[in-house]
Amino acid sequence: MRAFRQWFMNFGLVASIFVSTALVAVLAYRLEGSRWRWPMVALALAGLGTIAGILWIRRYIDRQPKAPDQEVK
Repeated sequence: MRAFRQWFMNFGLVASIFVSTALVAVLAYRLEGSRWRWPMVALALAGLGTIAGILWIRRYIDRQPKAPDQEVK
């Protein structure tokens, strides 16, 4: 249970954004001929950009040197 909780804390936000992005992408795929198709495609791409941004920020923070009082024991 502890491993799942750690995974959820690390990737739960990314997973929820990915699921909602996938739902919007499926909706955009099904809206053939509708004027809302391309705004939905833009929302799906924005969701992928959000995921990439979150992962980039996480990687950037992990590369920062830790202060001596923040060292993991």
